[in-house]
Formats: sequence, C-alpha cells, structure tokens
Amino acid sequence: MILPDIPEFFTWIIYFSPLVSFLVIASILLLSVKTTEKFSSHITIAAIGISWIFGLWALDTSIGHSGHALEFGRYEWMDLFSLNIIFGIQLDSLSALMVFVVTSISLVVQIYSVGYMHGDKGYARYFMFMSLFTTAMLGLVMASSLLQLFVHWELVGLTSYLLVGFWFEKPAAAAAAKKAFIVTRFGDFFFMIGLILVWVETSIFDINAINLLAESGSLSSSVLAIITLGLFAGAVGKSAQFPLHFWLPDAMEGPTPVSSLLHSATMVAAGVYLLSRFFPVIHASPSEIQTLIAYIGGFTAIFAASMGMVANDIKRVLAYSTISQLGYMVMAIGLGGFVAAVFHLFTHAFFKSLLFQGSGSVNHATGSFDMRQMGGLKAYMPITFITFLIGALSLSGIFPLAGFWSKDELLLDAWHHDKFLWLIGTIVAFMTAFYMFRVVFLTFFGTYRGGESERFSHPHESPRSMTTPLVILAIPSILFGLFALNGFGTFVEATLPHELQHFSFHINSIVLASSTVAAFSGIGLATVIYYIGRPSADRFVNQLGPFYKITLHKYYIDEFVERGLVTKIFHNGIGRISQLFDSLVIDGIVNKSAAITYQMGQGTRRLQSGQLQSYASMSIVGVVVSVIAIIALNILILER
Repeated sequence: MILPDIPEFFTWIIYFSPLVSFLVIASILLLSVKTTEKFSSHITIAAIGISWIFGLWALDTSIGHSGHALEFGRYEWMDLFSLNIIFGIQLDSLSALMVFVVTSISLVVQIYSVGYMHGDKGYARYFMFMSLFTTAMLGLVMASSLLQLFVHWELVGLTSYLLVGFWFEKPAAAAAAKKAFIVTRFGDFFFMIGLILVWVETSIFDINAINLLAESGSLSSSVLAIITLGLFAGAVGKSAQFPLHFWLPDAMEGPTPVSSLLHSATMVAAGVYLLSRFFPVIHASPSEIQTLIAYIGGFTAIFAASMGMVANDIKRVLAYSTISQLGYMVMAIGLGGFVAAVFHLFTHAFFKSLLFQGSGSVNHATGSFDMRQMGGLKAYMPITFITFLIGALSLSGIFPLAGFWSKDELLLDAWHHDKFLWLIGTIVAFMTAFYMFRVVFLTFFGTYRGGESERFSHPHESPRSMTTPLVILAIPSILFGLFALNGFGTFVEATLPHELQHFSFHINSIVLASSTVAAFSGIGLATVIYYIGRPSADRFVNQLGPFYKITLHKYYIDEFVERGLVTKIFHNGIGRISQLFDSLVIDGIVNKSAAITYQMGQGTRRLQSGQLQSYASMSIVGVVVSVIAIIALNILILER
C-alpha cells in the first residue's frame, strides 16, 4: 500500500537534512573558514530537528494507516551485468518507528553536547561526525534494499570509529577505536557472505521481496540457514553479542554523548534492527538456527550482567548493561518474539540514553567515572540524581516505568517457548536491578569521596544545556511503556507478512510476579550491601573470592584475544608467514628480476667495444643465423 499522505520529497528530507549539516561543517573545516563555536552545533541541531519533525509526521501517518503504509522513492543507482541496484527510501511501521527513535535521541544528544563539549578544540569536528553518524543510521533504517542497508551499515561502523577515537591523542581512545572497528569487521565479513548468497540465489536485493521469498518456501533450508547465519554474524558484531562483545566496554573512551547515542539509537541498535527487519527470513530458517540465536542472546545477557555487577567505572557498568539488554532482544528474536524485541529496543533507547547522559553529568561535576571517587552527589546534583534514578528504575523493570512493560514481554515470550531461557531472563532481571542500584548508592548516597583534583572538590549541578535533556528523556522512560496497552504490537507487526501477525497483549501472573520479585530482590540486596551495610561492602566482595576476580577481569577474554589470538596467531603466526612470503616470493621475484636484468646489461656492455671489426663480425653472425632460421622454417612448411 502506497502512502500518499507523505510526499516523496519529505521522506528524502529526513535523510538528507543531517547529511547537509555534515557537508556544510566539513566544507568550513576544509576551507578553514572562521566561525563561532556555536555555528556547528546550531546547524547540527537545526538539521536533526528538521529530520525529527518530518520523521514524527511519517510515524503519525504510518499509525493512521495501521502500520501497513509504505513509501518508496526508488531510483536506479547501477545496472551492470544483470545487477540492478535500486536506491530508495522505505517507510513502514518498523522503519518509521526507528526514524522517530534515531532522530529523537540524536536531537536530545546534540543539545546535551553543547554543554558537555563546550571549549573542546575539536568542537566543530565533533558535530560534523555526529551529523554523519545520524545520517548513516537513518539511511540504514530507511533502506529499501539490502545492498543499500549494507552501505549504511558500514558507514555506521566508520563513523563510530571516528567518534570512539575522537580524542585520538589519547592512546586508550585510539586503541578502543581500532578495536571496535576491527572486531565488528569480523561480523561484517560474514554479513557480506550472506548478502552475496542472497544475490546468487535470488538475483534481488529488495528487502520486502527477500522476506516474501523466504516465507513462501522458495529458498531451500540450507540456503536460508547460511543467509540467516550471515545476517546474525553481522548483528553479533554490531550489537556486541558473545563472542564479539568485548569491543563495546572499551568504546567508553569516546565522549559521553557519543556513548549516549551509540548505546541507544545507532551502532548497537543496528544489529537488532537488522534481525527484526529480516525476521521472516529467520523465522523460515531451520529451528536449530533460531535456537542458536536465542541461546547466544540469553547467554550474552547473563554473561554481561555478571561483569556489570563488579565494574567500578560507571560508564562500563552501563556498557555491560547495554550488552545484556541487547542479549535480551536477540533472545526474543530467536524465540519468535518479534514485537517484544522491537518494543524493548524502543523503550531501552530512551532510558539508556538518559543513563549515559546522567553519567556524563556526574563526570562533569567530579572529573571522574570511577564510582569509588563519588558518593553523596544527590545533595549537590538533585536533577541529575532524580533523572538517573528514573532511568535506573526503568532499566530494572519496575512498574509502571517503560522498562517494566518491554522486559515482561520478553520474559513472557521466553516462558511460552523455552522455560530455561525464561529462568535465565529472570535471573538477569535480578542482576540488572542489583548492579543499577549499586551504581545509584555508590554514586549518589553516602559522603562525597572527592574527584580527581582540587577543581572537583566541590561538585555542582550541570548547566541547563545538560540537565534539560535529562528531564526530556526521563518522560519517555516513564511513559512509553504504556504503548503496550495501546496497540503497539499490532502496529509494529504490520510490517510482517500476514501469516506471522499473531501478537496479542496479555499478562501472565507467574511471569509478572517472578520478574517483579527478582527486580526488587536485586534492589534489596544492593540496599543491604551498599547503603545499609556500606562499611561491610568490601568484606562482601572479598567473600566472593575467585568469582569476583574473574568477573572484574572480564573473564580474561581480552587477555586471551590480545595475547593468544592477536600476538601468537596473527603477529607470531600469520605475521611471520606473511613476512617470509614477502621476503622469499615478492622480494625474491623483484630482486631476481633486477639481478637478471643487471647480468644481461653487463653482457650487452661487453659487446659495445667500439671496434668496427667486432660490429662487422656480429652483423655477419646475425645474417647467417637469420638465413639458417628462414631455411629451416621453409623446410618445415614444405614437409607439412
């Protein structure tokens, strides 16, 4: 069904507005045009604000058409060797919802960045990259073809690399950027294999056509399995699922507003969006593949939560919580819970962005992300405290906040399809509440333990440009869960083939009670250890013994990767083989060719003696050889 209410021109504005912002700021930087610091931030905010307005209109119109509405602006990009590549924009219920999420959070993050990045020497460069980051994600969620999606997928990876390594003069930031870029490339390689197989088997890249082919049974189970695994591998890299999860905690080296956007509406959300967009393909794949997806998601959820329980860096705790919550979503996709995964992606984006911005506000006041140097900040930073508490309650799944509704939908799907994964999910709910209120108590309660320098000995509330976005994000963190009661599932499912539309909202008393008890138990344990019994907290940690040490060191996976895979296999193994190949084969061919040429030159030089009799002798020899060759050739021809 075509969406007549939104002119094609308006849909392109959503995409091109932040792209124009990027090009304008890039031109100014390249031409060294002098402008005020505020120019780059103002043009970025204005551009993304325009995208948000038209994105909101698109979402409203899509809701009016019960989510079935589609808008295509299709243009031929390339027609080469039967490869017809179409560049177009698609707006259905899923993409319209994601456009709203991306533009809403990006807009708030840019406003927050004005205060957070004030005075930074890379201020204009920062907003240039943020404009491109937003453009890339919008292009990804609005893409009508798989190849177009893949191009923007890679652009999202590139811009995240630029933003994670924004302070590239810091070795840790440069290393984190390279780590994020390289690790996600592993997943992207297999994603590309899946993309190529799609083309080989179907000769199409249109996303809706691929989904319909898969659901109709036109593709064999083995082909579907490989395609699904390729798509899933790409999602594992982007959404930081085990075993490619370890790049995300280090990505905290970038500016906090980057983390706020990356962890909520862009980079890590891209993987779950990809799985959601190709849900019919996953649903049609062999059941073993779906089970694999569900169990990797479930394992990642509890695995990351365990590391979040012991981390001392507030941003790293939030990073582990992101990995864990993404694991929830991936688990739901594997279990067939399309609506639950999209709903949690939707609500999580707002309260996770809120929490990261809250951590940035704390850093602005204390100069540190180490919770051991905080404490008592609720007295100094009431707005930051209240909004952060709202985000923590929502992430913990406390009624009636947004996280409660979406988390329970996930657990309900697990209850119906796999009781073991439901149990894992319930344990994760307990762990999530525990580590989030560990953060709350260590950061905002007790007595202030001092920042990193005298400058931060008297903390204060952040400027209005930073606290206003916190208040704005607190509102959807409270209210957006109520969409579960107002047709959210029916609206989102409209993007699927009719056979897959079977969602109905209901509450299971066992799931509801168990998840609520788990969440309050986690909060209660954190209260006992870090509020009531704060002096005994260290003793409690010591009682955990080896488990605490292992989780604090992230199960030594980073050490295994860096010392085992990178050093021994790549540096000492593949690196040395490459060096030998280079020296023996590549250099050998070049050096041997040079030696032969030199020897030929030396031989020719002897013939150039300057004596006429030598030249005459060579001429006679040449004539004789030529005559003999001609006679021999004629004899051979005559014999034939």
